[in-house]
Amino acid sequence: MKKWFVIAAITLAASGCSSAPEGVNTFLLPAGKTLTVSHATNQPLLIVRPVEVAAHLAGNGLVYQTSATEMVEAQQNLWGEALAKQLTRRITHDLRQKQHHLWATQLTPTLSTAGASRLQVRINQFNGVYTGVANVAGEWMIIGANGNLQTVHPFEFSVPLAKDGYSAQVEALSTAVGELTTQIANAVK
Repeated sequence: MKKWFVIAAITLAASGCSSAPEGVNTFLLPAGKTLTVSHATNQPLLIVRPVEVAAHLAGNGLVYQTSATEMVEAQQNLWGEALAKQLTRRITHDLRQKQHHLWATQLTPTLSTAGASRLQVRINQFNGVYTGVANVAGEWMIIGANGNLQTVHPFEFSVPLAKDGYSAQVEALSTAVGELTTQIANAVK
């Protein structure tokens, strides 16, 4: 009898440890539209540096503004991957699709950045708002191959949520990222 009790207890404990907490949802930003694009050998590089996000956005939970002065981080509606990584990948992907003057690529240790322009994006707002919109705000800058600042653009996009809920918030945030990458692509053409 004790043997069966021990086996049952171990089985229950193991299954409880392997499953996600009940009611937890994870989200990823949807990928932008994809066309087949390849790098031309004479196409200059645009190094997309890792996106910097404000400290209140760097956690695992989606962020929601509940009043004019209060922000909360969701405990059960989480990003499936670090927000900064998702944004860096999405911006790089979108810029390859939306302009063909520069080849956007993420910064990697093996890539020589000599002679390449760099894009730096800083995100200060990336959240839903109690008024029924998603806000994305910050600034982006292009640093020339010589290290000189070429341009700085503050941005702010507000996209209405199609319905209530975190899924709608993620879709609206994704739409705002698309607007941001269109702005950047138009500036570097």
